Amino acid sequence: MLRKILATFLILFVFASIGFLFWQQELQYILPTPIPADYKIVPVNEVLSINDSSLTPQHKPRFYHFFKPTCPCSRFNVKYFNILRRNYESQVDFIVVLPEGSDYQEALDYFDKDQVLTIDQDMRLAHEFGVYSTPQAVIVTADQKLYYRGNYNKARYCTDPGSNFAQMAMDSLIQHRQAPDFGLLSTVSYGCGLPNEDFNIWTLNL
Repeated sequence: MLRKILATFLILFVFASIGFLFWQQELQYILPTPIPADYKIVPVNEVLSINDSSLTPQHKPRFYHFFKPTCPCSRFNVKYFNILRRNYESQVDFIVVLPEGSDYQEALDYFDKDQVLTIDQDMRLAHEFGVYSTPQAVIVTADQKLYYRGNYNKARYCTDPGSNFAQMAMDSLIQHRQAPDFGLLSTVSYGCGLPNEDFNIWTLNL
């Protein structure tokens, strides 16, 4: 009898552990990232105030990649970002933005050696751009106007070329077109909240 009880508890423990890992690594990212209570939308074409001159666009537009080393969605996105940067670096400057508290040295290993990374102290860039999750892409014109803020694709692990929103926005900017509107698929954030909050389904605010 005791053996059966122990075996039952062991099986329940194994299934609970598997369920927890599945939730931690996959299931929690199916839903949109919870919107912070103090979140303020920053509209496209808004003139931005980036106080740090080293982070502002100079002679070219700038692409800001919000990356969180501990986020599975961000790590999945790294390969695509690196390809994007290599294809467009002659026309657009790229900078990787890490939330405060991130392991800077760990983050360096994910990117090309000459890639610029910065720690977003007090979430200044995130607030300025209206970003509250990773991975997120922000494109700012040379005259410091917000051109695009949103997802790389229509879902966290999606690689559909037909919905490569960040890339399509970059092409549009380079061709001197008006900022594109891809709708909610590009603007409803999926991934990991900033700066380092854990996902909590009970705080979901849509």
